[in-house]
Parts: sequence; structure tokens; C-alpha cells
Amino acid sequence: MFNITSKAPVLFGKGAVEQTGAKAKEFGWKKVICIYDKGIKAAGIVDKVLASLKAAEIDFVEYDGVVPDPPDNKCEEAAEIARKANVDGVVGIGGGSSLDLAKCVNILLTNPSPLSKYYGFNVGLNPVKGAILIPTTAGTGSEVSIVSVISDTKNNVKVGVAGEACIAKLAIIDPELTLGLPVRITAETGIDAFTHGLEAYTSIMAGHYSDLLAEKCMELVAQNLPIVLKEPQNYQARENLSFAAMLGGMAFTDALTHLGHCIAQSMGAVEHVSHGTSCGLAAIMILEYMADVVPEKTRRIGEILGLDLAEDLTAEELGKQVAAGFADFCKAAGIPTSLSEAGFKQDNLAAIAKLVAAEPMLQVAAPKKADEQQALALLQKAF
Repeated sequence: MFNITSKAPVLFGKGAVEQTGAKAKEFGWKKVICIYDKGIKAAGIVDKVLASLKAAEIDFVEYDGVVPDPPDNKCEEAAEIARKANVDGVVGIGGGSSLDLAKCVNILLTNPSPLSKYYGFNVGLNPVKGAILIPTTAGTGSEVSIVSVISDTKNNVKVGVAGEACIAKLAIIDPELTLGLPVRITAETGIDAFTHGLEAYTSIMAGHYSDLLAEKCMELVAQNLPIVLKEPQNYQARENLSFAAMLGGMAFTDALTHLGHCIAQSMGAVEHVSHGTSCGLAAIMILEYMADVVPEKTRRIGEILGLDLAEDLTAEELGKQVAAGFADFCKAAGIPTSLSEAGFKQDNLAAIAKLVAAEPMLQVAAPKKADEQQALALLQKAF
């Protein structure tokens, strides 16, 4: 048994962002809040969106206070601006942080604060007004997912708000917006997309449909990320990565991420390392750890990475080789492959392991779960 869930409608392709205003008008919106970070504004991307809104005679207010791993108080701050402006909808522009914050603002427009009341899945939410989500990276898949990940400032942990209220009214994916991405962000978001495919593929909730999406996601990243890192202006490779990120988001919406993202979010909460780096490090750990329960899929991941794997490998040998192959893929992309290389403090490993064990719902789809001691052993081995 497996899920095929509702997906956000998608407008995909070169120049798609120019349709933002027309689409908002189709929805009957007269005023929106545009949510983004200062870097996206400086890159000139926001101006394209605002020009499209102006051309369609859509009024707007702006919020540029997005920061990485957006904290709940930023969501409340932006929502208050949106409420006072009496907007009809939300337009999120940027990476996963901007899109996740935009989803939360959309929720808070029709659901009273505080946001903490809605942590979890479909927790007593009223219908939302709607959001147009415009990614400027190729990694998170947030534009098509049913979850928003934010930072709970009271408990210093990452939490999720999930369910139908997080589904975009429209995702506008314009690969041209990723052409100016710095190499480091391109690499980190590409690795993030691959791990979405990897975890959805190995999930106990995986099915025929999510497997199709997940495999294609991993294939496109494996083939195109090395090209983009050498040729940043290669539009076709950029388009393929944007498509991969979308597929990854759709795959884990159905099958869910699991132990890798549980470890990654716990590492991010303690060490505040980038999400893509955390996901890459965690994937190296779990590929070896779970190979004994998903050997066929572990082999397929290795094949997607271009590994030549002997037919008579034991599950343990298979896990080691595929984990090493993925580590090589990360290394070639400039992503750290050990916790020490990423600047982790060994004294923090126990705290990370405790968080992993404290989030059982993040492991619900894991083919092999990890308690606190098992998580600590994985972290120590990866150090």
C-alpha cells in the first residue's frame, strides 16, 4: 500500500516567472505579500516578479526579512504585515527558507497565532487563501511539497507544519532564475535534491509512482550537477536540476523522507550547518547503515551514481561501497564528507543523537530506525 497525494499545479520553463501577475489575476487576487530574502532582491530576481505583478495591476507589500532556517518569530512578523495589508494571497520567492516561511504566512492569514499551534500534520487548520511559490534554487522541492520546516525558537529545534494547507496554489519553476546561483549553493541544493530522491526511494512508504519520481530525480542530479558546477551558465543542465528538485519534492510528499533528514535536521539545530551539507553527511551514514534491509535499492542507487558493483557483494560490502561512492560524489561537488571536515564539535554529537531519538515521527518511514545510541554511533563513525 502506498500514497499518491495531491500535488501543487506547476508552471515550468524558461520565462515562466513573467506569468506571475497573470496567474495572480486569474486567482482573483488584488493584493499580495511578496516574501524573499535580501540576497534575492539584490540579484534582481524579485524585480522580475514585481514587474509582472505591476503589469497585471496587482498591488503588493513586501517582506525581505527571511533568514536561513526561518524562525517562528519571522513567520509571525511577516504574517502581521500581511494581515494589516489585508492581502488576498502570498508570493514566496527564493530558496527553501523563503518558500517555507511563505507557506507559514499563508496559514497564519486565516488561522490565529501562534504558529506553534499548528506544528504537525493537518493540525486544526482553516482553509488558506493561497500561495504562489517561485524557487530560485534547485534543491528543496518546497514549491511542490506539503511541509514547511521552521525553527522553534522556544525549544531550539526544527519543526514541521504539514498538510494540505502547505500545498501551493501554483508553483512557478523558471530554471533561468538559477543561472546566477553561486557554486556552493548550487552544490548544496543539488545534494539536497538527491537525498530527497534517495530517502523517498528507500522509504517503507515507497510505491511504484514515488519510485519513478525518486529514481529520475537521482539520475538527473547525478548527470547534471557535475556539469553545472563546471559550466554554471549551462541552461539545459540547470533546467534538468530544477526538474530534478521538483521530482524529489513530489517523491517525498508521497513516500516521506526518513532517517537521513531526521539526522540532518538534528545536526542543523545544534551545529547550524547548511541543510544541503547536513543532508549529504547524513546520506553517507544511512546508505551503509540501512543496506542490509534495502540491498536492492542500495545497489540501484550505486548504479545511478555510476558505480561498478560486483554481483556477489554482501549487504555490508554493498553499503560500504555505495556510501563511499556517494561520498566521492559529494567531495567532487565541494561538500564535506565528514563531520570534522564540516566543522562539527565532537562534544556536540551526544546532543545531536538525543535530538534524533526525540523525533520518532521523522523516522516513521525509515526502513531501519536509530535510537539514541545507534544515532551516536553513526555520528561518531562519521566524525
